[in-house]
Order: sequence, then structure tokens, then C-alpha cells
Amino acid sequence: MAKELGITGTQLKTWRLEIEAFGSMEAKRRQKADAAEMERLAEENEILQMGEQANATGPRAPANAFFAARAVK
Repeated sequence: MAKELGITGTQLKTWRLEIEAFGSMEAKRRQKADAAEMERLAEENEILQMGEQANATGPRAPANAFFAARAVK
């Protein structure tokens, strides 16, 4: 194939290795971005769950239950 392209086999191999290396770097970059997003979402989820627990067990729990029951009807 290199001969058909008018280049050396070494050049073709170099290009192939460069493409593979770039693909690997891109995959690692995506993995890091995904891991950071998962960490952010886990923290956000924890904050939201703490808020739900505070609403369910806080001093306004009876009032919250009262108004929630009325809102459903």
C-alpha cells in the first residue's frame, strides 16, 4: 500500500502509530472528563438527598406533610 501512495513503509507505519496514539490520548481525555462529571453528579446527589432528609425530618415535617397531602387532591 505504501508503494501505491508513493511513500515508504516506514512513513506509513509512523502515520499509523500517530493515529493510534492520538486515539488513545482522546480516549483518556474522555475518561477523565467522564470521571469528573460522575464525581460532580455524586456530590450534587448527596446534597439533594441531604435536603430531602432535612425536609422529611425537620421542624416543618408535619406542615410539609399537611400541604403535600392537600396538593395531591
